[in-house]
Amino acid sequence: MDSYTKSTRRATSIRHLLKIFLVMKLLIVLITATCLQVSAKVSAQTVTLSGKNISLQRVFEEIRKQCDYQFLYNTHLLKETRKVDLNVKEMPFQQVLNICLKDQPVTYVISGKTIIIRQVQAEEVPAPVVEEIKVQGKVTEKGVALVGVTVKAKGTNTGTVTDVNGAYTISVQKDAVLVFSYIGHTTLEEPVNGRTNISVELEASRSNIEEVVVVSYGTQRQRSITGAISKVSSKEVQDIPAAEFGQKLQGRVAGVQISQVSGRPGQGMTFKIRGAASLGSGNQPLIVVDGQPITNENINLLNPDEIESFSVLKDASTTALYGSRAANGVVIITTKQAKAGRTTMSLNSYYGWQSVPKRGKPDMMNAREFATFMNGFYEDKIKYENWKNPATGLAEIPDDYKDPSKYGEGTDWYDAVLRTAPMTNHSLNISTGTDKVLSSTTLTYFNQDGVMYNTGMERFSLRSNNEYRPNEKLKLGLNLNPVYQNDKNTRSGAIDNNRNVVSGGLISSPLIPKINPDGTYPTKTSSYGMYALPNFYQQLMIMNINQKSLRLLTNVYADLELLPNLHFKTTFNTDLGNYDYNAFFPSATGSFGSPPPRIPSAVANSANIVSWLNENMLTYNFKIKEHNIDLLAGYSAQKYDQNYRTINGSNFPSDKIPWIIGATTTTGNTNNTAWTMASWYGRANYSFRDKYYLTATIRQDGSSRFGENKKWGYFPSASVGWIVSEEPFFPKSDALSLLKIRGSYGLTGNNNIGDYTQISLLSAANYVFDGALAPGQAISQLGNKDLTWETSKQLDLGLELSLLKDRISFTYDYYRKETDKMLYQMNIPWASGYGSIKYNVGTIRMWGHEFQLNTRNLTGVLEWNTNLNISFNDNKVISLQNGTPIGGINTYSDYNRTAVGRRIGEFWGYVFDGIYMTQDEFNRQPKHATSAVGSTRMKDISGDGIINASDKDYLGNPNPTLIFGMANDFRYKKFDFSIVVSGQAGNEIMNTNMQNLVNIDGIFNVTKDMANRWRSEQNPGNGKVPRTLANTTELYRLANSNWVFSGDYLTIKNISLGYTADMSRLKYLRSIRFYASLQQAFVFTSYPGQNPEVNDTRDNQTTAGQDNGSFPIPRTLMFGANINF
Repeated sequence: MDSYTKSTRRATSIRHLLKIFLVMKLLIVLITATCLQVSAKVSAQTVTLSGKNISLQRVFEEIRKQCDYQFLYNTHLLKETRKVDLNVKEMPFQQVLNICLKDQPVTYVISGKTIIIRQVQAEEVPAPVVEEIKVQGKVTEKGVALVGVTVKAKGTNTGTVTDVNGAYTISVQKDAVLVFSYIGHTTLEEPVNGRTNISVELEASRSNIEEVVVVSYGTQRQRSITGAISKVSSKEVQDIPAAEFGQKLQGRVAGVQISQVSGRPGQGMTFKIRGAASLGSGNQPLIVVDGQPITNENINLLNPDEIESFSVLKDASTTALYGSRAANGVVIITTKQAKAGRTTMSLNSYYGWQSVPKRGKPDMMNAREFATFMNGFYEDKIKYENWKNPATGLAEIPDDYKDPSKYGEGTDWYDAVLRTAPMTNHSLNISTGTDKVLSSTTLTYFNQDGVMYNTGMERFSLRSNNEYRPNEKLKLGLNLNPVYQNDKNTRSGAIDNNRNVVSGGLISSPLIPKINPDGTYPTKTSSYGMYALPNFYQQLMIMNINQKSLRLLTNVYADLELLPNLHFKTTFNTDLGNYDYNAFFPSATGSFGSPPPRIPSAVANSANIVSWLNENMLTYNFKIKEHNIDLLAGYSAQKYDQNYRTINGSNFPSDKIPWIIGATTTTGNTNNTAWTMASWYGRANYSFRDKYYLTATIRQDGSSRFGENKKWGYFPSASVGWIVSEEPFFPKSDALSLLKIRGSYGLTGNNNIGDYTQISLLSAANYVFDGALAPGQAISQLGNKDLTWETSKQLDLGLELSLLKDRISFTYDYYRKETDKMLYQMNIPWASGYGSIKYNVGTIRMWGHEFQLNTRNLTGVLEWNTNLNISFNDNKVISLQNGTPIGGINTYSDYNRTAVGRRIGEFWGYVFDGIYMTQDEFNRQPKHATSAVGSTRMKDISGDGIINASDKDYLGNPNPTLIFGMANDFRYKKFDFSIVVSGQAGNEIMNTNMQNLVNIDGIFNVTKDMANRWRSEQNPGNGKVPRTLANTTELYRLANSNWVFSGDYLTIKNISLGYTADMSRLKYLRSIRFYASLQQAFVFTSYPGQNPEVNDTRDNQTTAGQDNGSFPIPRTLMFGANINF
């Protein structure tokens, strides 16, 4: 009855979510339908304003609000100006300015996103009227029409803007010079010389000094930013089709390590900004989508096609406003927003094939080689161990291995479980905008089959961003993002852990076929004497472990101008999730060491997540002569609540009844977890003469996760900047047009410690009362009332340069970060009655250098742009609780150790020193308890003549000290070509799979070089592989320097080729881009494993750099088309 009630509640919850989804879907359709009725002929960047005796300052403010342009002027220039009468509706802002400034003592120029007001110079007095001609033409970029380009006659206020087809018409003098300017593009001047038709092509500008960048709780001009921020626009990466947004950023941002640690569909990317900053509380950055922080488990639900721009915040000044969640940096993602005055529609579709490259495939023995190896193995057992075949009682080699010549290649189990898998994506965006309503909707379907049989992921997503402006002072917004995802056999427990298909398949016997001649599956893949292994191909084909996820992100906001330049904004965000995990294990299911048959069983888990966040902010900006001040103050409150249910079923009567209701035995459990946070924050930006900058921020966080004595944390920061090139003493030259220096210092925190770790927890426990067991409760987790924030103190010094007319831009950053009060689960003496306690245990220090270089190498018919970034990072453990190292204790699974004076998580084990080749050598050398002539010799680090655990040493560093990336973009007429490279150096990888791959005990298939083992003093092999004598091989299977390899690599991440056809002559089309893309094209590395980016423990830095045989990374070839309507 209880199970039925839980199922009913879950079904009711799902129905409620579906109802919400349907209502919101209907709302989106209605908004979009309404907006689509608006004429698309409205000019881009328009202004609506009416009134009498309006001051120019008021006009400038309205243009700033409606068109998102900034004004730069001295207030004394406006003293001599007169007020104007206006009654304009949806008029291009340049025409509004022309009307207002006619016969005024001031004029304007546009530089990027800034309108500069200056005094009319004598030479600007209009010349006598001469004959004018009408000039028309078209403005494009790479063959695509540009909407809203400003076309102006140089030295005059005569101007216009291009329409939705990129066309313009303007009346000018015969000898005029037309100036074409557009946001983010290089301004172009074109002499008229009496021509009546002038069409031009603009190119994207690499000068970003006036570009607006998304920062914490707002935007800033690039020139005024005093912290370390890297921005990547969707335009830079739009030619890279990707399943996950992290793939688009790889190789493009200095100081950011983005690794594809696994090939599992939709689950492979990890981020580290400026290296590891924590031992046990995670190193993933905070991801903020349109102002809404999202949990790490939801990162992979983001649709790359919805994204407009990325801002990567790296130092304390830029991240401190996120306080206790910002110690690992922040990635701010802005999704696509509609633009006023235009309606657009685009469709992006591609289809691809994924296959696993042969590079990195383990060199395992084939059937004949393995039978030969095992023939010798039993030959030695008979010779040295007096072994007899239990079946016959005779000293004879088992039948499976008597005649190796009868075998051929046999079964390659690595290839047997892999396939060429398809991947497809279809994404439709509809965007429309007026001066009242802005709406952008993106619908996407994505399907990716895994390169392992019977695995894959399917995702449906919708994002609708809507804003309504009922009047000039109020903005109302509603953003919706429902996502449905179905993961097929890719969740934890499906293809890893005890069912690790890759590592298990490698060591299976090549003598066993994956399918019998009669079409049935062999139930096990172990030949004589081998460890019991299931048929891993069969396991894939019968696997039924799926998770269905339904998530809904909502963002509702209101922005009200209370007074001129004083705004109040309130937002309410929700993150609603429903996750259903269902697994059925039929009787043919097996696992490592346990082949079928087994008793069928099933597991059903479900979780409902409700998270809400309310932000309330006041912003005020004002200017006093040459002083500009922007102020922000805010309060936020957040609550996260998760309800979890699980039901286990066993003893199914038949494999044909996979539902738990059919189980004869069921058990269940429920769980609830919740946390809350309240915060105050503020920021002040000050600038003087637009060249001296000062920023100060502070945030106070209170969290339910911490001990009652340490509930609140404070996170201040300060930064300064100086544009030296604006000084009078600085020589004005195109060779060096910008020199900016900046510095910052501040504190951020880490609250990622889980829930309820600060309090003691009770669990059911029996005790003896009156000679009988009685039910009761006992403390199962020891609390810590003084548990407090993990705090990072960070210094950043930066330099920015622009050279050769902005064709070269260069950024350098030096950082030094120290994290103290690190959160870690610390072991305590068992005499206490408990195994461990969460504690603030120590301090680590990180430092590094970052270089970012952007160049425009060629700017003619052939364009060539380069983005190069290089980062050097290092770390050191300064202190730990009582100086006690972390890790390196368990003999068979503890492969990393963190110790004072060392780097975090260095590999720990024995140092391989060869083989005892002769009896004489054996007699003279230090020995292990299991050593014998022909066995493994390890270095005697302690020098006591005995090989034991005290001889373990540090074997390598899992943390790369160098990260680099380079993107080269080429364009020739309508063709485009790009190539993206990324890599790292200075780290090592421990292939823990070697524990099985070189196990010479006759229980697994092994690598080919195991054939060169020591067999006698007369046949000593290659001196690197020991003998197979029983009870002497253990040391060879323990973690040692043979498992550690260089992790240096260079990967050509993406190669893309495209052709853009201008279709504007057709009624409903603007352009079509056809493209081909190759992802994970080539990998150059000495690492013998499949993936040099591997990190099977993902975010746990104390066990980093391990390769346990992860899901292979495929190479993907894609073809697609992007159609703009």
